[in-house]
Amino acid sequence: MKYLIAAGAAALALCGVAQAEPVSRYSTIDLEACPQGRDFGDEPAYEAICPGPDGWELRVMEGDLRFWVEPRRAGSQTDVNFQTLAPFNTVHTTAEWRGEVTDGTFTPYAMILRYFTDNGMGDADSKGNVLIVSKVPQLEDGRACHVAYVDARQVSEANAVAAQLADTIARNFDCEAHQAVTVVPGQPNLP
Repeated sequence: MKYLIAAGAAALALCGVAQAEPVSRYSTIDLEACPQGRDFGDEPAYEAICPGPDGWELRVMEGDLRFWVEPRRAGSQTDVNFQTLAPFNTVHTTAEWRGEVTDGTFTPYAMILRYFTDNGMGDADSKGNVLIVSKVPQLEDGRACHVAYVDARQVSEANAVAAQLADTIARNFDCEAHQAVTVVPGQPNLP
């Protein structure tokens, strides 16, 4: 599998080997069942808090027909750092959490979620399917951010590619200093 990774050198320098055997856990995003979060008053925005695995949760926000999903520790109060894709979008109902199990405790370092995009032009080419790898912050005051984008319509084995990126760069990704990686069909192999 060969892909070109479009990113800054700083993000590529993060590539390494995971410290323990990576495992996946899954959680469901059901906006009708997840408790509603903050009320934004007259603003056209929505927030829901969906349970994740083993003491984690997903803060799901929607505004201007675009979603942002923040993985965080259950009960955390985090500032709004709305990060999404430019086209209108919705999210899949299943999130994959990548992490490690140590002494029976699952500790995630990344979350993978499929976004369905639509630029509003009404034809098949206007719709997209992107896997977004997000950093899961380990500290209470840490923040989540997008680490990688994998175009699932163009990249074969997109799920495996997203998992590999989660396992190699998410843990050490600095949301303030690094740019997210974009994977497109091309020449070099992934890290």
